[in-house]
Amino acid sequence: MGAGLIFRPVTVYNDSMKVQKSLIAAALAIVLSVSLLAGCALSPEETQQETEYYERKYAGEPEPTGNVARLLEVLDGCVGGQYVFGGQGNQVTHQFIDTMYKKYPDYFSDGRLEYLRAIADDAAEHGYDYPQDYAWDCSGLWWYAASDVLNLYGKPVDRTAQDTYDDFCTPIAKDELRPGDLVFVENKDGKITHMGIVGRHGYIYEAVNGFCGVVLKRTIDKRVYYNIVNPGKVYVGASWNKFGRPVIFE
Repeated sequence: MGAGLIFRPVTVYNDSMKVQKSLIAAALAIVLSVSLLAGCALSPEETQQETEYYERKYAGEPEPTGNVARLLEVLDGCVGGQYVFGGQGNQVTHQFIDTMYKKYPDYFSDGRLEYLRAIADDAAEHGYDYPQDYAWDCSGLWWYAASDVLNLYGKPVDRTAQDTYDDFCTPIAKDELRPGDLVFVENKDGKITHMGIVGRHGYIYEAVNGFCGVVLKRTIDKRVYYNIVNPGKVYVGASWNKFGRPVIFE
């Protein structure tokens, strides 16, 4: 999935959406501003006591160097982008939305389709701004930065979160994590369904879902996020429970 997809036009965008779309488009600038600010903010649930704890815990953490530092720099540029399942740095165009909506309609419910439509409309009229008019999914964020931009694997790679853990990581314990490592969510059936990338001081780079976009938040212990599609709400995710070190960083 991601940058290697071939897209065909699909007629799923009809006139009945236009009234809703025009209202969403009018509010888009405000929503995007909220998403960008939220992207670098503390997680909604982080208390002052927790902030002080993390400051002590990570006080002596060495500054990343080499390819890890380059990776984090690329990821910094993605914060504030959008989430679309199958995305790997794709422009949010109507053609891209149509293709992904046809394949994965469940990922576009509860206002997410209209939200993305408004972004595509605004970008088509005013030009594409990076990163807010581009989209990633959870594994696509890693492979975009590590493979597409930095070419750390020597060839294009695009794999799922499960494949990334199984084929490209050495399992480690949570207390061994350092910048550049990967965190995963494994469900009760033993399947890895989500992933993120460890940044500095307990912060995680993550393409969360269609409600939250691409964020940099300190979710190492608790995953709570601002909802940018439905402002005022938060999304609570399952805790990270699998951890891996990319073989390229060993």
